[in-house]
Amino acid sequence: MACQIKLSVTFAWWLKPYLRVLAICCILRGNVPDQAKLQAKIKRAMRVIVE
Repeated sequence: MACQIKLSVTFAWWLKPYLRVLAICCILRGNVPDQAKLQAKIKRAMRVIVE
């Protein structure tokens, strides 16, 4: 008996523009983003559907 699990991962529409603006700000200021805050934003934008 085979069991199939299908995962669908999508991201919110605002994640790409957010990352672009963040990258520009980091380049202009010469610093790096806080990894914990960035990870939290990505987790908030990620949608996982298990079928």
